[in-house]
Amino acid sequence: MLSENYLDRLRLEEFFAEYVACLDEVRLEDWPEFFTEDGTYGLWARENSEAGLPAPMFLCRNKRQMKDRVTSYREANIYPDHWNRHLVSATRITRSDRNEISAQSNYLVVQTRLDGETFIYQAGRCADRFARDEGRLLLRERRIIYDTLAVRTLFVLPV
Repeated sequence: MLSENYLDRLRLEEFFAEYVACLDEVRLEDWPEFFTEDGTYGLWARENSEAGLPAPMFLCRNKRQMKDRVTSYREANIYPDHWNRHLVSATRITRSDRNEISAQSNYLVVQTRLDGETFIYQAGRCADRFARDEGRLLLRERRIIYDTLAVRTLFVLPV
């Protein structure tokens, strides 16, 4: 019989596979659906996070704000055409119970521009809290702590 911890690892692996596919395929209207209604999504510089400074570079406090971000991306932002590839690895479950899973992962986003140049867009770690919702996982909190302080372009797309 498989342990519950092992099953949670499989659930997280499946979640991340679907999550990054959504982002890499630029299905941004689907992105907020990976979160609870009151889910939060934010990006913090590593140095600020380690110093305990509370101000994120970017923060959505609920799903409505995430949908606004998608609208802004589609209608207001100007950015060079590109493709992103998200890699998630070394996921560790830090807490698990009947209602919630907390996990930490490393992430890397590489970006390719129309000229064919590929570069590291972002690297860092994610501190995530997942709600268990009718057999599936939803993000209650996604805290991105990025190591890459010299970002070559805007934080346009979600991580």
